[in-house]
Amino acid sequence: MPMTDYREALEEAVRTLHRVEIELFTAMVNVGFKGPYDDLSKLHDVGEVINLEVAMFEETGDRNVDLLIDALKKVFQVKQELVNINDIDIDLDVD
Repeated sequence: MPMTDYREALEEAVRTLHRVEIELFTAMVNVGFKGPYDDLSKLHDVGEVINLEVAMFEETGDRNVDLLIDALKKVFQVKQELVNINDIDIDLDVD
């Protein structure tokens, strides 16, 4: 495999991990709002924009949310390591 093909494969892997990261975050929010934050979810209208961070879901005591957070952090770590060791510079916000 020529180096450019290899690099393209690495860049696509990073893009894929980024999409997975977004999906895991969404899953974590959905599980959190149906579980430990069920009351909070009722305070917001459907379609309302809420700024959320992973830290807001840590220490909920919900094992399922904890597992999703662990997966999210691992995906982020792998994505960052691929970017760093291969000096990948791509815009992930245009996917």
